[in-house]
Amino acid sequence: MTTVLLSFTPGALVLGALVGSLWTVAAVLDAPPESFVLAWFGIVLAVIDLRHHRLPDALTLPLAAVLLLLQSHRLGEALLSAALFGGAHLAVRWCEPALMGGGDVKLTFGLGAALSLPALLPAAILSSAVTLALAAFRRTRAVPHGPGLLAATWALTTL
Repeated sequence: MTTVLLSFTPGALVLGALVGSLWTVAAVLDAPPESFVLAWFGIVLAVIDLRHHRLPDALTLPLAAVLLLLQSHRLGEALLSAALFGGAHLAVRWCEPALMGGGDVKLTFGLGAALSLPALLPAAILSSAVTLALAAFRRTRAVPHGPGLLAATWALTTL
């Protein structure tokens, strides 16, 4: 009989604790299903973006598909929200490529599907505030915007 030892890094433990915390908050508030999806994908994508300044398509595209599927009851509004939120970020990328990465733009199309039309402006403002706070905390101007986008979208869909 062999013994299997589970090895957890401190980062994996923190990641698990964060996902568990967000799931608990969403469950207590009886949040919609997209809150749970955003909790898992959001933590994983935020960690990757903070470490590598990348948002991999292998995670952002499935997230967009799942969020859109969860909005089948309001598909028209979800597609319009996705187009507006993603399109606004795409315009920023086209005008000033140094300000926003392509992964952020792809992410915003998916996140826009989970947001209602009235929540788009608050999401943009809140995500920018989170990114600025992260820059102040890290004492650098080179911070990814993905964590702010993910945090704002989770908060607006959950709370």
